[in-house]
Amino acid sequence: MSRLSSLIVVVVAACGGSPKPAPGVPLPEDTKPAPDAAPAAPATAAAPTPPPPVATAPLDVKVPALDTTVKLVSSGTGKKQAMRYTLKPGAKQTVEFAMDFTGKQDADTKIVPTLVLTGEAETKAVDPAGNAEFAVTITSTDARAVEGSQIPLEQFKKALGALSGLTIGGKLNATGTAGELTLHLANAPAELDQALQLIQLTLPRLPVLPKDAIGVGARWQSVTPAKLIERLDVTQTTEYQVTAHKGTTWTITGKTTVAGKDQEIEGAKITGISGTGTSETTIADGVMYPSHKGSLETQFKVSDKDKSATVVIKLGGAVTPKAP
Repeated sequence: MSRLSSLIVVVVAACGGSPKPAPGVPLPEDTKPAPDAAPAAPATAAAPTPPPPVATAPLDVKVPALDTTVKLVSSGTGKKQAMRYTLKPGAKQTVEFAMDFTGKQDADTKIVPTLVLTGEAETKAVDPAGNAEFAVTITSTDARAVEGSQIPLEQFKKALGALSGLTIGGKLNATGTAGELTLHLANAPAELDQALQLIQLTLPRLPVLPKDAIGVGARWQSVTPAKLIERLDVTQTTEYQVTAHKGTTWTITGKTTVAGKDQEIEGAKITGISGTGTSETTIADGVMYPSHKGSLETQFKVSDKDKSATVVIKLGGAVTPKAP
């Protein structure tokens, strides 16, 4: 199964190739002595040699913009008005991102603890058309236990601490169409680029809204061509519906299906691409990040010569605005 395939390798690496290492995040070395280790020798007058400093360098990851098309199916009932992301210049907001990742190759399942990033979002500028430039600076990191994960939680939390100071910058227009995102970390350990790739894969994206005036019960369809793990071409189709509208607050739900043509990656054939997902989003006037939660599961078969494997990728994400 030498070429089966680089895509599977990426999935398994992202999930954690063994029970000990965290996926894409270098864990600190376990310094506990082995159970049968002899007692440490008495201290001598010589000062211990300090560990070498961890080499760091600026690290940047660019997340390409997605080309989403929107088609209104029904404008709903009652009073109708346009639903918009109405960002205000200089506005700030504390927001928490929680991200989940599970990967499965046949019977081998790798589950990652929930990765939690809390940051300060700021709207840098807004033009007359409502196109906003924003930045989120991560101020703290955490991890939450997930049933079935074999990754040591406390070590995972400690490793994630290197992400503090990460900035996520980009542009968002009034209907939710986003431009390219840039993830930047000024002082990153060399191995941390894989952690940013995991964030890139799981970071929740906001729903794209119709331009039309709508009311309760309105339905629209959004179609987004995307690349899963930067390699697999898929199309995500989401059917949205407005389930509530009170004052300046809208609640919408979404049901997503995933499809893709058979394709070849580095000699391996990818077939049977499919998937489903759900989401719920509450958008409030003047707030940059709405309350949002969603999940998406994609599966496909990878074949190389006479061998094959079924791969399943489960993504989960939540955005929670925090009180000032």
